[in-house]
Amino acid sequence: MIRKLWPGILLNLAAALFGGAMMSRLPQRVASHWGADGAVNGYSSRVMLVLLVPLLSLVMAVVLAYAPMLDPKRRNFPMHADAYWVVTNAVLIFLAALHVMIIGFNLGWPININLVMGIGLGLLFIILGNMLTRVRPNWIFGVRTPWTLSSDLSWRETHRVAGYGFVVAGIASLMTALLAPKGVLVVVLIGVGGSALLSVVWSYIAWKRDPNAQGRDT
Repeated sequence: MIRKLWPGILLNLAAALFGGAMMSRLPQRVASHWGADGAVNGYSSRVMLVLLVPLLSLVMAVVLAYAPMLDPKRRNFPMHADAYWVVTNAVLIFLAALHVMIIGFNLGWPININLVMGIGLGLLFIILGNMLTRVRPNWIFGVRTPWTLSSDLSWRETHRVAGYGFVVAGIASLMTALLAPKGVLVVVLIGVGGSALLSVVWSYIAWKRDPNAQGRDT
């Protein structure tokens, strides 16, 4: 399974090597957190900055690689395996790119973190939205509510709704990043929160309409 994540793993290793090579050029105290307005509001040591994201990414890669084997509904995994690997690699690639951008910022590169985050998250949401419609019932990937897990109809409709929602959120994030970077965090929170809430509500509505749903009163 781990070989399916080689694109994301290799890019994180490359990002880690870049960080290691640049460590001596970084100040002892580096920017590591930004507020909604894009201004730096948190600092850490350069060692922490160089090591934290790559280590977390590699641990995440191992967990993501073997999680499908623990799924009670793993028989469905081959039907959406391609979508799962696309999304998990996209997440790892996003983290690797973000790591390089943060190090670059601390090296003096002219980087607008809100712009970088908005574009990166926007692309990630669009990828996720397109892949969600391909996901079959499982316990580790997708919109998992009591209603989607007990109704095939609810699962299908909810993932279609969630897919559209995340694509719209992604496009909104991209446009905001390009036109008004300071508003990126608000747009991202509204987009993700709205998509998640709509998906949960729709999962219940679809479950109520499904005569074959488990646990439904007849």
